[in-house]
Amino acid sequence: MGGPQGMAVRSVRAKPRKQRAAIPAPGGGAGPRGGAEDRYRRLPTGTHGLDPEEIRRDQRERLRSALIELVARRGYPAVRILDVSKLARVSRPTFYGLYANKEALFLDAYDEISVRAARTVTRAYRAERAAGARDDEAPMRVFCELAAAEPEAMSLFVLGAFGAGAKALERRKRTLQALEQVIRSSRNPGSAEHTVDLTAKVLIGGTREVTAARLRRGRSGELPGLAGELAAWAACYPHGLPERLEPVEAPRSPQADSGGGPISERARRAKGRLPSGRHALPRTFILKSQRERIVDATASIVAARGLAGLTIPEIARHANVSHQTFYEIYETKHDAFLGALKVGMHQALLVFAKAYDAHSGDWPRALVGGLRALIEYVVSEPVHAHLSLVDTFAASPEAIEIRDSALAAFAAHLTPGYELARGRHEVPLIAVEAITGGIWQILHDYVDDGRISELGRLAPQVGYLALVPFLGPDAAADAVS
Repeated sequence: MGGPQGMAVRSVRAKPRKQRAAIPAPGGGAGPRGGAEDRYRRLPTGTHGLDPEEIRRDQRERLRSALIELVARRGYPAVRILDVSKLARVSRPTFYGLYANKEALFLDAYDEISVRAARTVTRAYRAERAAGARDDEAPMRVFCELAAAEPEAMSLFVLGAFGAGAKALERRKRTLQALEQVIRSSRNPGSAEHTVDLTAKVLIGGTREVTAARLRRGRSGELPGLAGELAAWAACYPHGLPERLEPVEAPRSPQADSGGGPISERARRAKGRLPSGRHALPRTFILKSQRERIVDATASIVAARGLAGLTIPEIARHANVSHQTFYEIYETKHDAFLGALKVGMHQALLVFAKAYDAHSGDWPRALVGGLRALIEYVVSEPVHAHLSLVDTFAASPEAIEIRDSALAAFAAHLTPGYELARGRHEVPLIAVEAITGGIWQILHDYVDDGRISELGRLAPQVGYLALVPFLGPDAAADAVS
């Protein structure tokens, strides 16, 4: 199959040999093989004349597949090399001859699926461009087909794995940056290199959000049917920003920053120290202060050192509380992480909702005001922003649930756009979910890149991208001007 209408979806395994049965996958490719007997069948032993490199390739292939299967079943921290070797039918000495450790195997498996997924979408975009077409349906379709055919492997690409470490997140980041550049150049070949057009980020984030939600809930079979809706949503965005919403120029050499703006009222309150010795402060006030200092210390440590560097002694020292006080408030460091995540998400939603409600009756203005206030809050809380937007996916399923609840509350403020568009044009039903994921992606990328202070000047573009599917490009640009 050639071109966007003939993009084959390959399995995460290498091309099946004749003796290995393959399950047909959407798009005509070979999907994951049947039972474990087929998936992990060894090559012939003894005198067989096979190339030694072919044998090693087969062993790596089986080990990658086994790791992906076990991570999906148990979670990355619980998977042992012994388990992987046993399932893959590869001896432990052979494992260590191929990989230094479990992380090296994980990164190899991640690279295989992420590079292939990005390559599949890139080919679809380039085929459209070569044919003179400007349609996002083929790239959306091949991506959704791949996710439906290989849900466990694609979960690594869009979600990563809890506890897999910073290296996996860095690999994912580089892959998405390359894909973003492909989408931007395919949709708007004439765009200036050093200007900021966030449309590609929104498209990646929206598609990732819709895909990840189905993969997490075991509903990957729905994805091919959503490709048309995702393409219709993507088609709402013009191939370039309106003239009156000129893209801002990106810094040539962006330097990492830590916010640089005024700190939030909540952060100022948490930094205040209580008086020592005897005092008449009520117990509830003291507990609130201690809790806020603990969640701030947790966020600061995670932002600086990652989840691996988070320890209870470090939290207690940064928060200026005793170990006993810590345990009176949180049972584990993970509970403190979840507490910090809840605080950050809750405060961000409160700030957004307050600004949104100030313009009730004028939905576009309310949404733009809410987004501007949200961005200002994110900039004022850099360590909480990092914990909430960057570190969540490396934490735990509980962290994802907190994030999902917050995003659902935010998305509810987008739904009036459907009524506003009624009778003028049809808005894809997936739009609210996709826009929410797109905005998340923008915030995530700028926080993760250490460019959080740049978000303030990008607020008009964020508001525009949220409004376009409902108002159209011209009216959306007017609403943020």
